[in-house]
Order: sequence, then structure tokens, then C-alpha cells
Amino acid sequence: MTDRKKARQERLRKALAEKKRKMWNDLRDEIFNKLGSEYNKQFDMPQDLEDQALIDVIEDVGLAIADIRRQELTSMDETIRKLEDGTYGVCEDCGEDISEERLKVMPFTIHCVKCQKKTER
Repeated sequence: MTDRKKARQERLRKALAEKKRKMWNDLRDEIFNKLGSEYNKQFDMPQDLEDQALIDVIEDVGLAIADIRRQELTSMDETIRKLEDGTYGVCEDCGEDISEERLKVMPFTIHCVKCQKKTER
């Protein structure tokens, strides 16, 4: 592996580690800060059917968001595995390197911009 390639891999590794750390922090904040004691207190108070229905919707949305976060973290683990294998950041269609700018914005992408446009047509 060339020095240039090694430097790119190291930059990508650092960017992915930071992104994963941020994702975990966001999930933790969402669960513990937003759904903390205030959320649980709502279940302790007697409610009519409308209030209980609203709480059920809030709980379902919270679970859906947590599931989305879990899927993102699973994708991040797969992305890190690809980085370790040396296949991360390479377009699965044309085999060219995906730009670092694109990977910073969309770390889970498997296509360069050109191939992504072809795929979307």
C-alpha cells in the first residue's frame, strides 16, 4: 500500500471513529436525556384513554428512532470492517476511490457520485 493510500485510510479511520462516537453519544442523549425521568413519570399518573394513546404513540416513535439509530450503528460497524479489509471508500461499480468529501457526508455510501447518478436513473 502506498504512503498516499495509507494516509487516506488513516484519515478515513479517524473520520469513521469520530462519526461512530457521535452516533453513540446522540443515541445515549436521546434515550437518557429526553426519555429520562420525565418520560417515566407520565406512566405513574392516571390518564384517560386519549392521554394513554398519546403516550403509546410517543413510545412507538421513540422505539422507531432507537431502531433507526441501531441500524445506523450496524452500518457503521460494517463500514469499519470494510476499512480494515481495505475495501472501504472504493466504488462497488467502477472500482475508483470515492472522494473523501463524499465519504464525510455519506460514510455508508458504496458508490462514487458518477455511479450513484447512474443507479438513480
